[in-house]
Amino acid sequence: MTATTAPDASPNDASLAGARAWFADRGLSRPREGRVLAGVAAAFARRYELNPLVARVATVAVALVLSPIVYIVAWILMPQDPAVVPAAPAAPARA
Repeated sequence: MTATTAPDASPNDASLAGARAWFADRGLSRPREGRVLAGVAAAFARRYELNPLVARVATVAVALVLSPIVYIVAWILMPQDPAVVPAAPAAPARA
């Protein structure tokens, strides 16, 4: 099982090529055949010898559970805009 990475990429590099080399060293590469979207669930299924359907269902379940949690955490941590104080009404212009 080989992955397409830069020939001089090290898994310790802080770059995209380094990240791809890290995944390739662990046997995680997206297959060209049998994938639905990008092949991430298929790669985990192949690496950990799972049924591809089980891997896909687990991927969707994790996305559905983590997305609301991330939103709630952002809701708690993100400050509100400061309160707007209404401006005093302008005096009518005299001619």
